Amino acid sequence: MNIVNKKPIQTTEYTVTRIAYSVGTINQSLIDLASVLGKLRSELWNKYGSLQSWGINKNEIIKNIRNDVKLRRICGAERFNLSSEIWERTVQAVLDDIHATQEAAKAQIIRKIYEHFKPERTLIQKGKKLVCVDIPETSFRQELIIAINSAYSVWHQYPILCRWVRQFYKRGHTWVNNQIVINATASSMKGKITKDGRSVTTYKIPTFMDGQKCQWVEIKIHTGRTCPKAGRLRLIFNGEKFELHYPHTTQVNAITKTDIIGLDKGFTEGFYGSNGQAYVETLGEVIKVASSKRTEKNKKRSVIFAISQKVDAQKSSRMFKSNLGRKKASKKDSVKRLYIKQLIRTDVNQIFNSFGEVVAEDLSKHIKGKKKAKAINRKLNEWSKGELQKALDEISVRKGAKVTLVNPAYTSQLDSNNGTLLGKRIGDQFISYQGVILQSDMNAAINIKNRALDSEITRFMKKEAVHKILLNRTVQFLEELGYTLEAAVYMGWLNSKHLIKVKTNCA
Repeated sequence: MNIVNKKPIQTTEYTVTRIAYSVGTINQSLIDLASVLGKLRSELWNKYGSLQSWGINKNEIIKNIRNDVKLRRICGAERFNLSSEIWERTVQAVLDDIHATQEAAKAQIIRKIYEHFKPERTLIQKGKKLVCVDIPETSFRQELIIAINSAYSVWHQYPILCRWVRQFYKRGHTWVNNQIVINATASSMKGKITKDGRSVTTYKIPTFMDGQKCQWVEIKIHTGRTCPKAGRLRLIFNGEKFELHYPHTTQVNAITKTDIIGLDKGFTEGFYGSNGQAYVETLGEVIKVASSKRTEKNKKRSVIFAISQKVDAQKSSRMFKSNLGRKKASKKDSVKRLYIKQLIRTDVNQIFNSFGEVVAEDLSKHIKGKKKAKAINRKLNEWSKGELQKALDEISVRKGAKVTLVNPAYTSQLDSNNGTLLGKRIGDQFISYQGVILQSDMNAAINIKNRALDSEITRFMKKEAVHKILLNRTVQFLEELGYTLEAAVYMGWLNSKHLIKVKTNCA
């Protein structure tokens, strides 16, 4: 299966989510409104969180709820005594979330389709040569992709698609009860500069119905230098204040660099480049310190918890309130995550200031069969590999650069000088068959960079198929030197596990 890299879409702007905070006292009716909307969200997810909304436009679902008496009793505006506007905005937001979950499942299913089915091929005349090309329009692969992107009644006719949908799409529920989705308009939002120079915007929000009239409540938000534009906004109550989450569009700061760099994602350093430079060097130390502190803290908490189970109910409740809360720990954890995010994004910006394309490993697939000690697992659970990839994706868009993901199999076990499995990695060193010592992470980064140009090894290829290709290359290289695989194992050039894998596959 060969997947052709599509040309990157050139964008002139990008959108991020910004957060502003409320000022002054908060009206209790807004907190009550968020709680009631939480019940509405729960009912909508219970009703449409399965396959009932698959392929159905959200406006059609809203129309059905308004016209059907039974649906109105379950999740209609009258049941919760809500105004039509605030009810419709919440329903639209929930249905968008459900459809986004379905689209994520579709992406996983399409990946499976590409892994299991090949396109039909035909020979065409190009000059004096016959060239074999794909015909995606008539292949079963294309038929399945069209079906999964269609309505439920279409893909339900394919048993294999039904199986994959059950595997990747899980029926959803929600317990979110602290959010209000509003539709800000020019008439419902007014900006003002206070005496201390702060920009404050007042929003009018429709809440509950008082007979035939709608009750309106005002909330003041400190918006800073840029005032949110009119449109769909989201208010989230964090226990103390309301946060206003709003989109902000910025122009892309396109760079003119054309150089390519390969990046090896690591635990000690965030990235190690094929240019020999380490990025986000202090990431491993931050993770280790945070993990050890949390472990010690939880040991002490477990002692207090054991004591709380032996005392009377009054003392036990006081201990839970004063000594076993999560408020302070959550704040510390939030500060740590923000610090790690800042570390990563500072260095990723430096990478894209020097390079126009980054080649990285696709580590989205779960690695099975890797059993580690508890202490190692705790540290690996802190590893921000998702944040590393997110930083690459988002900052590449802002800089107008490109990110290419490649198959990660055996990138750290290859010798970057000859592209074979000869040599071995010991800690931070990679020793080639000739005895040359390379920095192991830099060696892996060079292999990752080279893999972007490898036409045989594709991104979604299984590791067994990758191993077979690499072993064939190793055999050809050894034949040129006049040796066999067994001789290479005997001389210590090749790890014996590669021969064991060959025998296992043959059996």
